[in-house]
Amino acid sequence: MNITNNSVISGPTPFLVPSNSPIVVLLYRYVLGFIFLFGFTGNLASMATFMQTTLRATSTAFLFLILAISDTIFLFVSIFDFVEVGLTQEPILLTSYDNLCRFRWFMKGFTQFCSAWILVFVTIDRWLRTSFPFKANKWCTHRNVIIVTICIIIIGISLHSHMLSAQFFGKFVPGVATVACGPVQLWAPYTLFFFVQL
Repeated sequence: MNITNNSVISGPTPFLVPSNSPIVVLLYRYVLGFIFLFGFTGNLASMATFMQTTLRATSTAFLFLILAISDTIFLFVSIFDFVEVGLTQEPILLTSYDNLCRFRWFMKGFTQFCSAWILVFVTIDRWLRTSFPFKANKWCTHRNVIIVTICIIIIGISLHSHMLSAQFFGKFVPGVATVACGPVQLWAPYTLFFFVQL
């Protein structure tokens, strides 16, 4: 007596569920691990160096200290991607994934913006010190660095605040490195703005 089991176990088909390629997983695991190791070490060394009393007296060192803090915040926010894509290879913290998406993308964009503009002002500071050495003590001060930093922060927050809105941004395809977070409405004008303008 032959009894055959013709039941079919249905599950998601592999071509409908996007996943990370093995190359992406290896890049996230090893390259991000390498970046974290040397990034945290370098930023902590920079902070320790530029916090010394003799170096704190210059505006350039103060800008480099702020830059190291901004880069360290970016690295902390990126740890989530390292764990999700490089280590576990599946979505984590799904109950609060929308909020994490919004916060992570806001902080990544904000800290990248701040770091880039701080580097621009380091260049301007160095140019002022070499081109106008007699006026540098008047222009290159801690007070001006604080004013510039506050302006950078305000502009950065205003440019990236749309990512904090639950109506626009959130979970897209959790666990997939390139599309884990994104616009919540596929055909809205915001989607075009997000993928083309950003």
